[in-house]
Amino acid sequence: MARTANLVLETTTITVEFVKVDRRKLYGWTKLDIVDDNNNICSVASIADGHHILPSKSTTLVGFNEKNEYVSRSTLIGVDTDNKKVEKVPSIYDVPSSLEESTLDDYLSLNVKSVYQLNVSEGKDILLSKLASGNVYSFFFNYRADYEADDAFLIESNGNIFAVIGNKAHIEFIGLENKEEEIVDIVDEGQTEEDEFDFGML
Repeated sequence: MARTANLVLETTTITVEFVKVDRRKLYGWTKLDIVDDNNNICSVASIADGHHILPSKSTTLVGFNEKNEYVSRSTLIGVDTDNKKVEKVPSIYDVPSSLEESTLDDYLSLNVKSVYQLNVSEGKDILLSKLASGNVYSFFFNYRADYEADDAFLIESNGNIFAVIGNKAHIEFIGLENKEEEIVDIVDEGQTEEDEFDFGML
């Protein structure tokens, strides 16, 4: 059974399933198999020290303390720049996530990482009507518990609901002034009659 999450819109709880949309599903894909002389499929391996061959997925990042003792990732804690402990943001599957009203400008400033189609089992009509009327909703998205959550926005297209996941960019507005005339003036002032090409020289 697929995992479901709960999105809260005002007083309505909407149960959804996140289905990732990727290029493979949209355009298909090809697979290239490398085989040996006996038609056996080869796998990727690396030579670690010139003597040992390590197959794929046999190495990973590990942590050690000051005594060079192995430290499990489950025992690590996150701290901020002031060395204060920070709590993990829970997975969207573990706690309900509130939908907050947002703006189209915030959505357009998103650096997109992934897109999910939402299969909605409860509350779809309510959410669709809100989105179709121009409302923009955002929420925090974490597939699994982590110290930072991604920004997510809901959009509607042809009766389907999508969650666009990423991080909002901090864009600085510099103005609408047209500098083209100033550039042209500088070029015109710098031109002299000596710069003009004389076809009689040919």
